[in-house]
Amino acid sequence: MNLSDVVSADQSFRIDSEFFKKDDIKRLQSIEGLPHSSLKALTHKIDVGYVGAMTTEYTEDVAAPKLLQTRNIDEFIPNDTDLIHINRKFHVELKKSQIHTNDILIARSGSFGNAAIWLDNETVNSSDIIIIEADSTQIEPCYLVAFLNSRYGRFQLERYASGAVQEHVNLTILENLKIARLSDGIQKRISAAVHDAYNMLMQSRKAYCDAESELLRELGFVNWRPKGGGVSTKSFSETIAAGRIDAEYFQPKFDEIEARILNRATDVLCAADALIAGLCKSDDEKVERYIELADIGASGTVESCTKAEFVDLPSRARQRVSKGQVIVSSIEGSLKSCALITSEYDGALCSTGFYRFRTDKINPETLLLLFKSWPIQELLKRGCSGTILSGISADSLENIPLPILPQRIQASLADKVRESFRLRNESKRLLVLAKSAVELAIEKGEDAAMKQLSKNKV
Repeated sequence: MNLSDVVSADQSFRIDSEFFKKDDIKRLQSIEGLPHSSLKALTHKIDVGYVGAMTTEYTEDVAAPKLLQTRNIDEFIPNDTDLIHINRKFHVELKKSQIHTNDILIARSGSFGNAAIWLDNETVNSSDIIIIEADSTQIEPCYLVAFLNSRYGRFQLERYASGAVQEHVNLTILENLKIARLSDGIQKRISAAVHDAYNMLMQSRKAYCDAESELLRELGFVNWRPKGGGVSTKSFSETIAAGRIDAEYFQPKFDEIEARILNRATDVLCAADALIAGLCKSDDEKVERYIELADIGASGTVESCTKAEFVDLPSRARQRVSKGQVIVSSIEGSLKSCALITSEYDGALCSTGFYRFRTDKINPETLLLLFKSWPIQELLKRGCSGTILSGISADSLENIPLPILPQRIQASLADKVRESFRLRNESKRLLVLAKSAVELAIEKGEDAAMKQLSKNKV
């Protein structure tokens, strides 16, 4: 590269060799060989939402406005894991940070590189997220998000990232991203795929919520909450048997939840009896799939995994999982991280921070719902101990009762969870298709991309 090329390169003033990799230059040339525009020319707004502490504005009111954070920005569609709500007055004041339908979202840091689109009609707020409002008269918003997630968009996002400890992107530089302007016809087809994927994901979430509601209804926990309060009186022998002397463990609400489970269920299984123990060994040079806490979705799915040689994986990657097992986090702050192992992840490794469960008395889908249900979650929290990193021990699982539901109820719950997983997988397939259609159109022409979309009935 000439010095003049380096100095003027997209106004970035970069001199590091990483910025001028041959593959990146070739991709830029591919985009420049097609009709294209800068991101700024195709948008009404490129801005960053609120950056700063706002924990004082958090609320447990689920009717309050939602807050999206960088951890919620996945490819294409924001995830619903641990969504936070903020006070309505604060939401109204933060008008600049509000997210509206068809806004494109990019995490400013953290999960930087992912681009998502907000297709819900509900207005929400954001923290440390770049908000892009596309000019729909010039470009389809769903096509734009597909382009940004394709290798032709992602490499530009990653190329302009800067920072040592935590990468972020300068908005001025972001405005200069080069966007291929494919024909209206293929933009609409790609947009339709994204919308179909979104609708299927919403149906998937509904099917899972229906299963959760059916479980709580069967256990008698709908609209029921423990009275709590008061005083719990325990004898010294009871505290010795429990192995605990802290007051938190003996809160009356835990006794109420446990009593209700035992009264409603005809039979129960001790969680410890479904526990699978033992660590595994592996060939150091073998490529393994590794599941950790960050890979677990809100609806009991494994969303992704790390692929690496066994020797390069963390020392906690020592448990082998198989299809039909349910993995549950043992760490207090992430007890909700539970997932059902499907055929896709059969034989993978998971962190020793999980417990693995399976039993012939409760089908895997029902077992997943039980561990994620709020009554069992409360009992898991009760069993947690420790100071720096609190968690639940294997011995404490002896005190977690799992109700054995009638087979017809278990079958109904399993059907709903399986349908939820099927819809989620189909949604993911359509999003991969949308992304690959962008890449195919740039590399081999729009006709090839159209054929691929038609072949897959999009």
